[in-house]
Amino acid sequence: MDKRYTARLATRLTISTDTRLRQFALLHRRRISHVLDDVLDAALPTEGDLAAQPARVGRLSDDTAHDPR
Repeated sequence: MDKRYTARLATRLTISTDTRLRQFALLHRRRISHVLDDVLDAALPTEGDLAAQPARVGRLSDDTAHDPR
């Protein structure tokens, strides 16, 4: 998999989360950016799932528009 880091993401973390992230990266001898990439990759839907969501949402809204309830 080709990883390209083209954008800097800025976020605010709680002190507890920041501490745990740094400890995890240190224990695994990995850069924080790589740890975050792996965590976010595991937590987020796949590209295919994301591409399918607008169609799924459209079908749901069509179904509720025709629902007589």
